[in-house]
Amino acid sequence: MLASAHDTKPEAQELMRDYCEEAVKYGEQPLPLGSKPRQITVVLNPAANKRFKTYFFVLATSFTDIAMDSTVVTGLLRRPDGEIATSRKFPIGILPLGRTNTVGNALFARDTNTVTTMADSAMAIIREFAKPIDVVKIEALETETDLPGKPIYCLAGIEWGAYRDTNARKDKYWYFDGLRWYAAYLFNGLKSDISWRCEADLNFSLPCAGCSSCHTAVKQDVLSDKQKVGARWWQSYLPRLGQSPATNKYHVEQIDYSQIHNKACGIQHRKEVSTIEFSLTTANVGPKEISYMDFVAEGWKRIRGQEPFVEEKLKTREFELQPALPNNSKEQEKWISIDNEDYELKPIHVTLLPKKIHVFYKPENMI
Repeated sequence: MLASAHDTKPEAQELMRDYCEEAVKYGEQPLPLGSKPRQITVVLNPAANKRFKTYFFVLATSFTDIAMDSTVVTGLLRRPDGEIATSRKFPIGILPLGRTNTVGNALFARDTNTVTTMADSAMAIIREFAKPIDVVKIEALETETDLPGKPIYCLAGIEWGAYRDTNARKDKYWYFDGLRWYAAYLFNGLKSDISWRCEADLNFSLPCAGCSSCHTAVKQDVLSDKQKVGARWWQSYLPRLGQSPATNKYHVEQIDYSQIHNKACGIQHRKEVSTIEFSLTTANVGPKEISYMDFVAEGWKRIRGQEPFVEEKLKTREFELQPALPNNSKEQEKWISIDNEDYELKPIHVTLLPKKIHVFYKPENMI
């Protein structure tokens, strides 16, 4: 399996053998009549831990595709049948290879043994344990100079500020090897070109669990007339797989939100933000300013996987962020990270889409 090339210790090999033996049992199970083998697409994030991509090419078989793309969720939700594709057809498996894979680390508790973490994430796909999670929709707002483009969808969220800028520069300190993350904070803690002050107007609405005002029902997954006409006559005698909610692994019970009313839903609130960090992951606002020593200490704490210090948390369902942008071309451009990918800072409208996609995970009650 994929982790065997990463760790050759005897105990790791023994552990991987156990996982492989379990995986073989799934592979030996006969397919139901009329069904097709599962097809898996391996999507590599080139910005993640680059050395792992070599090991994934051993997965290329007649039923496995490999794509170099880090915009899986955006690609799915932009499809004409995006509602159906994300809710039922295409569950996503996430392998937490990189240090900053926030979503992967949430689905699979980061174990001190990297092999165990990697194996658990791969086996979750084989075992087909899936659950719905939230997606964040990000739309650029129209300005005097720019027209809005297509929306971007993400899982981990948005980062803007000094910590984001410092993390983006870590590769400049490649000669420190494994210590380059720590070096980035040491050498950038006093630089003026870091986003020490993130100023913006924030217009937001409070969270809503779902009501007649905000909820859009998921479209029913039905066969088109073209598909029905193209079916073979003998297929009517075969069992129809996945049509019954009782047999659908990814079925979510539908709720009639038309009967639910929330007067507070959609009411706008306004807040002026001035901070060294703005994070969407949990709608966090950091402190207004910070000393060099505290900045380095906080950065190192995050590298070790500890919870970041947050001065204020805002609970919101959707919001508009109007940042204070440079007034002239001489001022340095500002950047944000969306799922650890860099984008130019612009006014944006952000919406939380509850339980929008299905992902594979390891149930807590499993060993």
